[in-house]
Amino acid sequence: MATSYSELVTNIQNASENDGSEFAQAIPVFIDQTRMRLARDVDTYGLVTYTTVTLASSTPLVSVPSDTLVLKAVTHVSAGTYSQLIMRTDEFLREYWPVRSNTGTPKYYARWSYNQLLLAPAPESNSQVEFSYVQIPTSIGPVGTSTNWLTDFAPEAFFYGCMSEACMFMKNYTAAALWEAKYQDAVSKLRNEARRTRQDDNLNNSSPAGGDNTMAPGGL
Repeated sequence: MATSYSELVTNIQNASENDGSEFAQAIPVFIDQTRMRLARDVDTYGLVTYTTVTLASSTPLVSVPSDTLVLKAVTHVSAGTYSQLIMRTDEFLREYWPVRSNTGTPKYYARWSYNQLLLAPAPESNSQVEFSYVQIPTSIGPVGTSTNWLTDFAPEAFFYGCMSEACMFMKNYTAAALWEAKYQDAVSKLRNEARRTRQDDNLNNSSPAGGDNTMAPGGL
């Protein structure tokens, strides 16, 4: 069942049976820590998004969207033609493209910094870059956004993770272990759901990018 920020806070307080002000002040931290933990623990299309940015001619550097957790694909778009770029190391790009003033159709990209990519070669005309990436889930709170993908589609895992954090805060390590086990079980089910989503023929779990099957079979 979907939940919201206020409902999550109430459920944590009720399950913890702790009405202390210090505990109440810490609840937003439990929620935010679990938000980021779940984003890293599950691999779901629910957190995948796409965005397109404009790329000026002769400009080889492009900024990655600020809410990127995992970059999945980078596609160069010019005159309606989409060309997926191949990821390489920055050392490879230096060897492949030694004269930075040369331009052409970008073929490769590499991480230039934490939030920038280097394209090689630089585009010869104004174009666009489409990013496919796993998005950091929207932060929720008492003011502004009160729900996100996790509250809508992974409320059990979200709650269990928060309870594990809450019990650790209260130094109740026995209860923390019990809630952690429930969290891991919920995460396992989310991962299985993701595997089923990636079944390319409804029979075998395969990578949508092709290649050998490296995924564990998911339950039906």
